[in-house]
Amino acid sequence: MITRTLEQLRTPDERTQHFTPHGLGITHMLTPEAALDHQHTMLAGTDLVDEVAEGTRLRFERVRTLYLHGVLDFEFFTVAGEYARLVVEHALRDRFLAFYEHRIVLVNTSTGLQRIAQVDSFDDVLAAFKHGGAWKLKLTGSGAAMKFNGMLTSLWNWARAEGLLPGQRARSMQSVQVELRNMVAHPSAYHLGTPVDAALVIRDLAEIINCLWGTRTPGGRLHPAPVYRSVQLIVWDDTGRVEIGDVSSVPTADMEVDATCLLVRAQIADRQELLGFDPQFETTRYPVELLWGPGSVEHARAWAEAHRPVDDEVDTLDRHFVIRRHGDRIDPPRSAAATAGLPTDQRAGTWFLVRADDPISAFNHIRNQTDDNSACTNTEPCSNCPAHTVAFGDCHTIVQHAAQAGLDTRPLAPIRARVPSPLPPWTAES
Repeated sequence: MITRTLEQLRTPDERTQHFTPHGLGITHMLTPEAALDHQHTMLAGTDLVDEVAEGTRLRFERVRTLYLHGVLDFEFFTVAGEYARLVVEHALRDRFLAFYEHRIVLVNTSTGLQRIAQVDSFDDVLAAFKHGGAWKLKLTGSGAAMKFNGMLTSLWNWARAEGLLPGQRARSMQSVQVELRNMVAHPSAYHLGTPVDAALVIRDLAEIINCLWGTRTPGGRLHPAPVYRSVQLIVWDDTGRVEIGDVSSVPTADMEVDATCLLVRAQIADRQELLGFDPQFETTRYPVELLWGPGSVEHARAWAEAHRPVDDEVDTLDRHFVIRRHGDRIDPPRSAAATAGLPTDQRAGTWFLVRADDPISAFNHIRNQTDDNSACTNTEPCSNCPAHTVAFGDCHTIVQHAAQAGLDTRPLAPIRARVPSPLPPWTAES
């Protein structure tokens, strides 16, 4: 039998002390107090919103408590990370009951009849679907009937179908999360994780739970909140010099007098991303809105003074991109409006309306489709990548589908004004 004294249980684990804010300390380690502070920092930003159900909240606090005990016993980091993967299912179950206020509508697929079931616990939910006949769950958002068995994969699919867990990247990671949860529930071997591994799982768990209850995480990995965009002036001259800033701060005296500029609304945490910006295509990680241009700085300032454009926030998940395959070429993604504004001689080829969280994922999804045996497909949300082909066909068909999806299809005339960049243009080759 393994026995430990109280003093041994209170003794910090030196393995944890070697995990520092600057990486793994090979020749040095933190003090016990500093090690605890660092592990607290690793969990910063993982608080749950007030709306979360009490049962889910208590289980999540248990996860964080287990994690912090890793300062005393390194094994607890693995325990916390594994337990976090199990808490996801509890959170989905709690949210299911709260979302329907403990009353679900079931549709019999054989007869078309509907019935309402009172479900005070999730056991009641499982029992309702075993109540004779082929019953499906009626979704609140779309009114569609969804096959539902109450298992983890079915819960994930339900949450996405009701719009609680947006994002194509998060959707593409679902199968991995289910597999990892199953490995915890049905282990086949011993393993030992690190505090870094466990902290990532816990941060993802907090993000999923908060998103289920209607709050997305700023800068999140799975379900990030909308990003803030400010009005920016992009100015460049014939020398290739580019300046980006607010209307009053650029250009500087070093800029040529005949400089060209665009007035945009953009997320500016990394202004370098605006180098190479082309109003004809969607090539930036976050959406950029062209407000005015191209033209002179004087005219841009006059327009800004007259119209007073304001900053805004924009969602970055489940965006729509239009991509053309023409022969051996694949164009960079376009917006629906830019596609609608193309002249007739630029509309040949096969066109795709793709849902993705960023333009590169959408582009790669189409580029990966080389033949009938390709990993990426157009028949359903892609199981190979974080993208989903909504429709494909000729240019007119795609613009119609875009309009039906609620996208802005007012024709945007082609604008020839690409911002200079030290990097080569965004590839348009397959």
